[in-house]
Amino acid sequence: MLLQFSLTIVALLICAGAVAALAGLLAWQERAADPDSRRLRLVRAVLPVTSVLLLLLLGAVFSLMMLWSPQGAAALASL
Repeated sequence: MLLQFSLTIVALLICAGAVAALAGLLAWQERAADPDSRRLRLVRAVLPVTSVLLLLLLGAVFSLMMLWSPQGAAALASL
């Protein structure tokens, strides 16, 4: 049970960090000097990093759902 709670806290910290990183990334993109720079930042940095961060968020939420499902304790014990 303690392992479930600690893994939940870690997953929630990962989610909070990913959301903060997304906010910082979007703020960085908006601070570009001109529209062309903003578009370049969007295509070269924001979209790839955003896709990775959203994949991380999806994985964390899926892991939490698996962890707290009725079969989650058995699956955790088999690791």
